[in-house]
Amino acid sequence: MKKQWWHDALRIIQYNLQIQDTGRMVPGEIAAKACEAGANAVVLNAGGIYAWYDSRIPFHHINEYLPEGGLLEELIRSCHEKGIRVIGRFDFSKTDDVVYLQHPEWFVKDREGKPVCYGSGRMGNWSLLMSTCINGGYRNEAFAAKVMEEALANLDIDGIFFNAPHMEKCFCENCRRKYRKLYGKELPARTEEWEPDWQTRCLRDNMTILYHTVKRRKEEIPVILYYGTYREDGTGLPENLDLRYETADMVCTEAQDILSAGKKDLPFSWKPSLNMKLGQCIPDVPRPFGIIHSCPGMDWRHTGLPAAEYEFWLSQIPASNGQLWHSLTGFDAVIADKRLLETMKKVTHKAACSDRLMQGARSAAEVLLLWNAQASELGFVEGLMSCHIPFDIMDIWHLNPERLKAYKAVILPDGFPVNEDSVGMLRAYVEAGGGLYAEKTDAGITESFSNLLGIRQEVCTGHDISAAYGVLEPESAGLDTNLTRTGYIPIKGELLYTVPQEGTAIRMTLVPPFAPPDGVGAPPERAGIPVKHTDIPLLLENRIGEGRVLTGFFELSRLMRQIGLEDQKQLFGNCISYLQGREKSFNAEKLPEGIFVYPYRTDNKFLIHLVNGIGSRPLCNTVVCHQLEVEVSAGIWRKGRISRVYSALEGTHVSWKEKDGRIRIQLESLRVWDIIVVEPEGKL
Repeated sequence: MKKQWWHDALRIIQYNLQIQDTGRMVPGEIAAKACEAGANAVVLNAGGIYAWYDSRIPFHHINEYLPEGGLLEELIRSCHEKGIRVIGRFDFSKTDDVVYLQHPEWFVKDREGKPVCYGSGRMGNWSLLMSTCINGGYRNEAFAAKVMEEALANLDIDGIFFNAPHMEKCFCENCRRKYRKLYGKELPARTEEWEPDWQTRCLRDNMTILYHTVKRRKEEIPVILYYGTYREDGTGLPENLDLRYETADMVCTEAQDILSAGKKDLPFSWKPSLNMKLGQCIPDVPRPFGIIHSCPGMDWRHTGLPAAEYEFWLSQIPASNGQLWHSLTGFDAVIADKRLLETMKKVTHKAACSDRLMQGARSAAEVLLLWNAQASELGFVEGLMSCHIPFDIMDIWHLNPERLKAYKAVILPDGFPVNEDSVGMLRAYVEAGGGLYAEKTDAGITESFSNLLGIRQEVCTGHDISAAYGVLEPESAGLDTNLTRTGYIPIKGELLYTVPQEGTAIRMTLVPPFAPPDGVGAPPERAGIPVKHTDIPLLLENRIGEGRVLTGFFELSRLMRQIGLEDQKQLFGNCISYLQGREKSFNAEKLPEGIFVYPYRTDNKFLIHLVNGIGSRPLCNTVVCHQLEVEVSAGIWRKGRISRVYSALEGTHVSWKEKDGRIRIQLESLRVWDIIVVEPEGKL
């Protein structure tokens, strides 16, 4: 395929334009500010809820504040003069109540057959906004397709972005009819009883129509579409990116830092990083976009995130090899919180430097996390990020035995669906010398899976265990780093009681509860442990061929995510390090928790991104860290010695020395985001 403009690294600013600000929009100034901020593309409102041009399509609500002669057209020209590409934003998810009065069949209906209205209590002279049905004519040929044809014929836009494309829960006749045709039964009243692929199928059908409408008009125009990631409670389903790329050329996702929900509901500190990793589960596609809203919640969308929090959040996107996409409410002249503009500009210019360095970069991670969007996977992400273990993700849709071979350790989370094919794939990986860490707490197990783990099939579960501990066995050298003086490692939750097969080694055993939950605090005279050692395994090692399998039969992933005691994370880090072996190409275990690390390699460089998120969130101040150490194996060089090591973004002093085949690198200080560049005399 011929290289297109959108194959280059992009840094996008999305201006979410407010119609009442139309009169204050000066196209040349907006384009100049975008260029000054380091953007090479912008997203501008074009059509859907409001038309920002003189549309002739019936029911397309034209922004009543538009001046004669056109504004969007001049904005596009001004951006193009600055070398900035323009992506048109279209949102067909809602429209005016007057349209509903004429075409009620186009709209979402609840269980009682009533339309769904948004913001009905909004003050001011506004029409009501009604939700449109993804299976109705408005979102398809009767309206949306016509708008796309008109916009592409009249606007010199370079790309298309569909905002809010997903399906709302709808019980209209269009949906009922389609469900009946697809599944041969009535649409259930309870949404949890819907077929798992129902909403995804409807989205794909709708986007197929719009995607092909765009391509028929202008084949070279890229279409950008959201991809789903996960639910933070771990109850979601993984999204198959292959389906997204059937109706999109590039994909994006949001990592909203919603602080307005309160400290108890803060999003994961590594959310932007994980979102970008999930968008890179398949090869040979453009890097995903990470959309970051500048506000601390849409209810406070006219102010900015705290500068320290915002910079930390933004920096994770390019550090994770994603493409940075800012989302602002308004434009520079109307944005009241000027701090967010300063932070946005700072990170965008650093991202431009990163983009130059990262051309042709590929992950240098040696650990692979298998992904099914469940709670256990989120727990392992917490452990990996906290322990500074670089990792990649392979989702359930793209299990690949050849790709497994590239990693020294693979993590099989609790509850990850396994069948004979996947068990065989993992067994072959281990036999060839790979290391597998598995977590297993449910009793459902096949013979082949039990043989992989090295246990008999006769297992039983223990529920809601509390006041219990794990103890490493004396023969657990390599798993006891920084735990030799600990004694007991706190354990609670679900357990799986197992019997090891002959030859399987017990590495950690259970110390049973010393008291029921209502008796753990008092009296202390009865806090003695009744059974201080058992043969009940919590951690087993099974050697198969040239490799090994470590299996934890307790919820270590949940303990790390929900509690996160130092010893729990240390145990996990030890297990992964043990499976990787002594010849790790990269080691960052001396970094303090709160700093995230992302190593990459190109043909002539080794790049180490560091992002500093130390402090109580939301971050109000940046805590500068000093004397940070990482190690790189001298074995990563094909020939020659190090030419130089330097700080690419923050320009701080870097020292290094080589000893015993390891290159120890020390960064004098880290403010927020830096890249340590290691250049050898030869190629990597």
